[in-house]
Amino acid sequence: MRKIVADKVAQEVADWGHKGLIDNDLLEVLQARYQADVSVGRILTRWLGFVALFLLALAVLGFIGLSLGEAALYLAPFVLGGAGFWLWSLGTRFATDPLQTYAISGAVLVTFSFFAAFGALMLLLEIFDSGFERGAVAFMMGLTAVAAFFTAYQYRLRWPLCLGVLLVFHAMGHMHWTSGRGSYFMDIADERATFVVAVIVILIGIWHERHRETDLDNDTVGFGKVYIVLGLLYANMCLWFLSLPREETFWVLMFAAAGVAQLIIGGRLHDGRFTGFGIVFLSINIYTRVFETFWDQMHKGTLFLGAGVVALIAGFLMERRAKMLREAGES
Repeated sequence: MRKIVADKVAQEVADWGHKGLIDNDLLEVLQARYQADVSVGRILTRWLGFVALFLLALAVLGFIGLSLGEAALYLAPFVLGGAGFWLWSLGTRFATDPLQTYAISGAVLVTFSFFAAFGALMLLLEIFDSGFERGAVAFMMGLTAVAAFFTAYQYRLRWPLCLGVLLVFHAMGHMHWTSGRGSYFMDIADERATFVVAVIVILIGIWHERHRETDLDNDTVGFGKVYIVLGLLYANMCLWFLSLPREETFWVLMFAAAGVAQLIIGGRLHDGRFTGFGIVFLSINIYTRVFETFWDQMHKGTLFLGAGVVALIAGFLMERRAKMLREAGES
């Protein structure tokens, strides 16, 4: 639950208690449920949850490695899958507990259960195909993503939604893998396909916020943000990678146009996410072009001096423009 929602509900609960609309026992239960805890212990618990998730993921990889080539290979998928399902059941119960006593532990267990499920599918693939073929791996990613989306919408959890979107990106890019690229099976193998998927994900996020998250009481508040942020990240990364290998003018211009477009969209929608990603990746584009063009052709001191002067002039012009706009608005 977002902090703004928890704070609003906590205020209402306190008001109900003062007015005598609810008894003290119910007041204590609701205050414990909606209290916004930002203590050091809470923050430390979150980070310990991240570490635990990382270590559990390594445990899945270790289990797969120990199972390959052994007689236990035929039993391992069912053991890992059964453990994943049990942890998924336990995690969803913790994550949806009304008191939210073990919310972080529940999120960790649910996320780990999908790692376990994906590992079990990989072991099944090894048994029947004797090799991790790229199309089959993408299909297994898709199956895991479907389970993650189901869990996210069924139990109103953002962690599984984030994992499901990431799996979709890498599954789609992986299905269009071409020879001569990296050997990692979860890389961005086809930037063009992943870029198209990222744009679709951004549009889904915008629709989600405008039509499904119209009030704070909606259980899926925050889902649209996950779609938009991950979509913007992968769309910009794909354009950046496409502009690098052969320095193709088309993709360089596309990368620059996308940055400018995000600035315009962010300004029109008053959305800092579009503006932020636009500024960051437009700056990365400019830096990359300057580095590739002038790093070996100019003295380093001259290069940095010129870049600094240009930045100062640009900043001065922007400040002057902002001042003119403020004066026009006040008049």
